[in-house]
Amino acid sequence: MGMNATRAIARFMVAHSKSRRQRAEGRSWYYVLPSAFCLLLSASVYAQGPAADWRTITTPHFRIHYPAEYEGWARRAAARIESVREAVVREVGFSPKQTTDVVIGNPIAESNGVTLPFLDHPRIVLFTDAPKPESQIGEFGEWIDLLMTHEMTHLVHLLRPSRNPFQRFVSNLVSLNPITLSAPRWVLEGYATVEEGRITGWGRPNSSLRAAILRQWALSGRLPTYAQLNSDRSFAGMAMAYITGSAFLEWLEQRSGEDSLRKLWARMTARQRRNFNQAFEGVFGDSPDRLYGKFTAELTERASTVVHAEKLREGDLWLETSRGTGDPAVSPDGRQLALVQRDARGEAKLVIYSTGPNPEEEKLRERIEKMLKRDPQDVAPVRTRPLPRKPLHTLTPRDGGDIESPRWTHDGKSILYTHKQPDREGFLHHDLFLWTPQSHMKRRVTHLADVEDADPLPDGRTAIAVRNHDGLSQLIIVDIFTGAIKPYNAASLDRIYSHPRGSADGHIAYAEHDASGWHVGKIKGAFSPEWSGDKLYASVASGGFIDIARIDDGIGYMTRMSGAAIDPAPSPDGSLYFMALERDGFVVRHLTIVEPVLSRRPAFETRLAPAIPPVTAAAVTFHDAPVASPKPYRFGRQELSTMFGGSWTAYDRNQEFGVRIGDVVGRVDAFAIASSDGGALAATWRGWPVAVTAHGVRHGLELRGDYEVHGPLTARRPIVARVCRHRIQRPAKNERRVASHRRRFEGSRPRQRACRRAPRRSSDRRRRRSSAKSDSRRCGVVDYARRSSDRARSRSRSAARIRTHRTLSRIASRADGIGTDGVLATTRRGSYRARYRSHVADAGDAAHAPPGPRSHRRCGAGQRPARNKGMALAALAAVTMIT
Repeated sequence: MGMNATRAIARFMVAHSKSRRQRAEGRSWYYVLPSAFCLLLSASVYAQGPAADWRTITTPHFRIHYPAEYEGWARRAAARIESVREAVVREVGFSPKQTTDVVIGNPIAESNGVTLPFLDHPRIVLFTDAPKPESQIGEFGEWIDLLMTHEMTHLVHLLRPSRNPFQRFVSNLVSLNPITLSAPRWVLEGYATVEEGRITGWGRPNSSLRAAILRQWALSGRLPTYAQLNSDRSFAGMAMAYITGSAFLEWLEQRSGEDSLRKLWARMTARQRRNFNQAFEGVFGDSPDRLYGKFTAELTERASTVVHAEKLREGDLWLETSRGTGDPAVSPDGRQLALVQRDARGEAKLVIYSTGPNPEEEKLRERIEKMLKRDPQDVAPVRTRPLPRKPLHTLTPRDGGDIESPRWTHDGKSILYTHKQPDREGFLHHDLFLWTPQSHMKRRVTHLADVEDADPLPDGRTAIAVRNHDGLSQLIIVDIFTGAIKPYNAASLDRIYSHPRGSADGHIAYAEHDASGWHVGKIKGAFSPEWSGDKLYASVASGGFIDIARIDDGIGYMTRMSGAAIDPAPSPDGSLYFMALERDGFVVRHLTIVEPVLSRRPAFETRLAPAIPPVTAAAVTFHDAPVASPKPYRFGRQELSTMFGGSWTAYDRNQEFGVRIGDVVGRVDAFAIASSDGGALAATWRGWPVAVTAHGVRHGLELRGDYEVHGPLTARRPIVARVCRHRIQRPAKNERRVASHRRRFEGSRPRQRACRRAPRRSSDRRRRRSSAKSDSRRCGVVDYARRSSDRARSRSRSAARIRTHRTLSRIASRADGIGTDGVLATTRRGSYRARYRSHVADAGDAAHAPPGPRSHRRCGAGQRPARNKGMALAALAAVTMIT
């Protein structure tokens, strides 16, 4: 069922709430079953949630679960996962006996993986999206191999059992080994990063970006301290556990021998109990913080040697930005530059600056002249940085999240960019949006199409873009006006595409990845191509350096950076803007004289690593094993786990013990909890679009069905709408009081006085408000927005109705407090009148039903949804029986 069908059901349930309410008294609870049955039959199967068409492939050591759409990606992983495990076991020196469940999906449209090293039921989660070439893991041979190697190292390394009896007892309770419980994060992530580079020959240890980051941080004297190595709020602070942690472990191995890390793991799991520092000192002869100080000193010396080997050409600092700022794009007339600025929370805004002279510079010069004129003996300040520029236009997404790849249309009026949007389940997908800065208009081009990195073509109607869908990558042509998609080439699992760009004469350049890495045409290591007339520029990674080069006729480097230069943005005047790596993030630099410098970098000694990439041995070749036919997931493999708890106070003592049975994907969850005060049973089935939950306690039994729909925050005010409906069988002794409360609650409301103001011209907004009142009257909802003159007169009656309704709800919704009848609640806190009208002004097509009575705002009112989570439209069909 699509979004329109869901909205239709929501409108039907709310519009008929009054008629059902009138005939509900004295009837049985089965009247709600048609609504639940309608939802169950008309809702389509989820794509990645528990209700999806999941399948399972079994190997000797793994059970691989995946949605049917990811069949190709999952079979490739299943064919190589045993070979990857063998290579990791040889390096780590330990072979676990457990069978591991592997879950494949793409929930956030990013490249990632997760390992849960529980000793009784280990897990690995693999994300199918391949990384971008400019990312920290952008240099790889095969993404599936690199990802599985990193996560497999975590798995094999952290499943090693302890030889100490007490620690083995603790491991049985918490299901984690001593290394996981005591080792710092930089050790865990750093070791997996070392092995990913050593086994595959690619990854972060062998990348130019890791060397560039370490050099830049060392030259600025701001390498992270040992206390900051695990995590830090500064730029790339969370990545230091991977980047600096892996370099530190490599340095320790060079100092103490290749088997020193194996000795460290053996001491941490020995019969003699030791913490991490004690085990570390026994292997390396000193504390980790002292040895880290020596490492940073040597790294700084090596970085200085590398950088001072030749003359740099870094351009002029044009705009000082921070953190992950990037994706510059110059307008066709060369007067404006669009830029994505990202903050510490990862949220982005699209900013447009003028490329002309900065007015703030002239103002500062005038202020300095006046200062020196007043006091000739004063000294003008020395300036090494340009003044901040004021943006011309700014776009901030209402739902937060990131903006990527802004590109100007050829008329210079609009910008096409990429932004993630949630599907019905809340999983994120890349989509294209078109923004016109002058009119502040924003339009969504594609809908859950997994399309990104688009560049408008000269015809003014279409754009060349990348589609990464179900683990496959391909180039497509997108119609900017309709969102229609046409393939440019075939979708592939072996090739990955990025950054397609079209020239004025119709030529298309793009970065392509195969087993040899990224390349643009025949230029290896090149990515992010950009046209400047008939000239083609790109970033080129080679030998630990990333520079801007002209690649249309061989390689001619435009820059010589101590760090890295990425994202070239040529200007029509022949100059070049690009992003340069500094300690606090990326800044915008400008190269006015664009002419090639030396064609190649000089060779450096291998002893200077990690200021340059180290020389690694030959990579392991993974073999493809035969893969068994997949089987339907059905109920999955059920696992048993225990829970215990309680409370002990001076006034009360309570002990609780529970048992949980469930599967990996989450289709079945069942709990049995016993305590000194009673017990409870709960079970949930999520194999259908409507999740069915049964909950039994000592005083009653509840059966409930839930169906949620997530959508983007495209309205002016984000809303969360929920339709609730259930019928309750009540004891006979409460019938009279319930009937009395219902008569009081459904009483008449004060009449609305006529407006005495002079008539004014009707606007679109006033017409929408008038239609909203008409819809409310047609649907029989009497609690519409009153004029301010009526509020004081009706305040006492409204308060009485609210109190009555709360009393009724406590009686009727004893199980979990679900409000009765139809409810449409907004989440925006506002004025008295706005709370009743926002559903019409902002929901649009989401729901055309009027709001329920004011007292029903408790069903979700005032709860603002989390940013980047979108809107949730939930249709709850619930059946409750209290005994």
